[in-house]
Amino acid sequence: MSEREMTVNGIIVQEYTDNPYRGVDGSGYSKDSAQNWFLNYVEDADKSFEGYYDEHIDIGMTYNIPDHYWVAACSDMEHIYKYVKEAEKRNIRYRLLLAETDIPRPRFECPDVEKVFLGYDYAYSSGDNYSAVYNEIPFVFPQFKLNRYGLFETREAIEEFIAERERFVRTNPPLTLEAGDFVIFRLHEILL
Repeated sequence: MSEREMTVNGIIVQEYTDNPYRGVDGSGYSKDSAQNWFLNYVEDADKSFEGYYDEHIDIGMTYNIPDHYWVAACSDMEHIYKYVKEAEKRNIRYRLLLAETDIPRPRFECPDVEKVFLGYDYAYSSGDNYSAVYNEIPFVFPQFKLNRYGLFETREAIEEFIAERERFVRTNPPLTLEAGDFVIFRLHEILL
């Protein structure tokens, strides 16, 4: 069965962590999880990174855009190159995640770069991209098997997880699991 066509939304820059999970969860609240758009939190970093993020990447939070319309990913390679250059100057290791979803915006024309398929994640479309896969599989749904990157290998497998998660939400007390603007991500790590 061929994979369903998805919109290539853009790139998420994530601080590197030595963790088998390679998905979009990027809250950075623990040493085991990465930090998405980490230069926004570096005290002496150029504030234009944070301003660009607010204006062009996570606009759903800024402009009150409806759910399932926008993914917090960068579709501007010039900005990605600038971000990477700054991270390298500071000796901050990073990863570049190419994000594809069913959400229409933004749209990104990915340059011809080396890509490594990571798998499928189920996470918020904005902000720190809280991932139900990363945060719930080990504790609530251990029956689901993940690939070596801590993600689902196929769209069909992640859809089975989502159906089970929805059953769990209907049959357990409210707020037992995180609620939010979850979407399916197909992820590749790209190498510039």
